Amino acid sequence: MNIDEIIRKCVEVPGISIERGEYSAGLFLNEKDGKGFVTFFPLFPGLTLAYISVNAPLWTAPDLRGEGSDEKGPLLLNYCVTGRCEIILNNGNFVYVTDGDLSLTEHFAQRQYVYPRRIYEGLEFFAELDTLAAQSVWLLEEFGLDFHCVVERYCRNGSTYISKAVPDAEELLKKLWSLYHEPMPFAVMQMKIYSLALFSLLMEQTEIPLSQVCAYFTETQVSIAKQVEQIITADLRQHHPAWELAARFSISETSMKNYFRGVFGQNISAYLRELRMRKASELLTGSRLSVSEVTEQVGYINQSKFAAAFKKQFGISPLEYRRRRHLERLSHEKL
Repeated sequence: MNIDEIIRKCVEVPGISIERGEYSAGLFLNEKDGKGFVTFFPLFPGLTLAYISVNAPLWTAPDLRGEGSDEKGPLLLNYCVTGRCEIILNNGNFVYVTDGDLSLTEHFAQRQYVYPRRIYEGLEFFAELDTLAAQSVWLLEEFGLDFHCVVERYCRNGSTYISKAVPDAEELLKKLWSLYHEPMPFAVMQMKIYSLALFSLLMEQTEIPLSQVCAYFTETQVSIAKQVEQIITADLRQHHPAWELAARFSISETSMKNYFRGVFGQNISAYLRELRMRKASELLTGSRLSVSEVTEQVGYINQSKFAAAFKKQFGISPLEYRRRRHLERLSHEKL
């Protein structure tokens, strides 16, 4: 399946729109739960680079696997800049990539792209091996780039490779990420140069770091973690002891906490604190609730403790935060 077919199928998903430009094509997610975009830059026949930015819990994926089979697609190289993304391995287990992780696979997402932290930014390469061999043979002749060799080294027997990017690769990937807002066509030329350097590095690297996954989780374990998240975030005014949450699923507190941390990348208290502060900032900006009312809405009993936590997160008091946002809004209205 080539990149044009992939984009066409993605646009068929409800909530997804497309905009085409001279140098790129962009898919846009606009749903009640969040927004996001993926911008595709064709670099060479058979090689496309995508920039991903999502502020949503998930992005529904079309069936790109040939009538639901496990048919291989192009080589997909992903680099996570920030956030957290769920990956389902061939054996049905779940793993999570996070900041600085590099993954290579020939398998598309099975149902959807899931972002447990509701934020994800990263790069994705689509390398269509047959097209590269037929139409970009000069990459092999001039630079010695053999993408089949990359697959053989990193995805042998259809496996998925996940590891922290080595320093040299990370440097190239960060340079690529920085090009997104640079003017065209200069940016595309630089993308081509850094992309060739990256795949050359991957092909010639003498010692490949072992595929490293901190933990694997079963579908049941992931489901428990996500149900716990739904319970604790349904009403931020409510407090749920860990023992109570664990008892609901007939598991130990330790197991429940491990599942949650594995899926969401934080322990429950840190996750809730971050969510409460984010909700507080929204209420202070978009409502007329008093600071004491906001304190109650986000689950704090003591206003002083809330103010201290808020200042630690944003660097200013809740009242000063509201004043600044109000002044910013007035300034924009005048413009």
